Amino acid sequence: MSYSAFHHKHLFLSESLNLFTEKLRPNAAQKSQTLAQSLLERPTLADEYQIAHSLRQPISVVNSLLAKNRLYNCRFERRRNKVERASLVQRYCADFKIPQREDYLNLIQEDGRSRIIASFHCGDFLYGSANLFSLDNSKRKRYVLSLNRSSNACYSNLAAGFSRDIADRDCELLLCETDSSKISQILRTGNTTILLFCDIPPGLNETTQVSFLSRNVGFSIGPAILALANRVPILPLINHSTETAGYLKLGNQIEPELLPSESLRSGAKRITQSLVSFFESVFLENPEQWRFLSLLPSYFNNRNFR
Repeated sequence: MSYSAFHHKHLFLSESLNLFTEKLRPNAAQKSQTLAQSLLERPTLADEYQIAHSLRQPISVVNSLLAKNRLYNCRFERRRNKVERASLVQRYCADFKIPQREDYLNLIQEDGRSRIIASFHCGDFLYGSANLFSLDNSKRKRYVLSLNRSSNACYSNLAAGFSRDIADRDCELLLCETDSSKISQILRTGNTTILLFCDIPPGLNETTQVSFLSRNVGFSIGPAILALANRVPILPLINHSTETAGYLKLGNQIEPELLPSESLRSGAKRITQSLVSFFESVFLENPEQWRFLSLLPSYFNNRNFR
């Protein structure tokens, strides 16, 4: 039986063997300087112990979570970089569940303002957000601010699973090429939805200190500042998966309003805290599904990546 990352269920023996192999990987001798390397390697022993302390879990449990996280990230990369049969992709995409689907349909019907979807790199955030975008009016402009350009295989699979509108290359903006003024210009044209991520690793985006896992952690303040500065609402979105389906969880839409005597920066910090608290509850139930789990100490220490 051939393996496909578009199957939710995997062969038990193969999965167990892969997990066992991941656990046997040696710890990195020193911290990686690049983001790409850090996601492929096992963290240093010191970082593993810091993650264990933050999660309040034994080191053996954390080792297992980190091994599962590497496998989860590998499956995500295969879904993004390998062309699969259209029928397989379509079944995978059709299995996504949106418990608040009717609420979202009512929202976009009644509120035609430009909107920021604020999300995190959790679960299958690629196909999950595409599923949400597919509910929007076809005339509405949709954008995603990404860390890396998606491959031809990714666009091919998205077109098979949804439509050519969702797989439009012009909808993908690169973080390294897109400044806040360009995003503001896009939002102010109206009738636009843009997906921004709040967990960009340290050094790649402006952060603010918020509470996460009962500690002060640096998370991206950009989505909240853009929402307030451009007077557009912000809608929290989290993806997570089970063995049989992907799930989308939506938070309450946040209006772009400052409290009395509140500065733009303090208002953005408050909104960012709300977004991170929304993420934290899903993260604690599915820590291995957060793409940057192995980098957690960097968020505490604000160590920059190239």
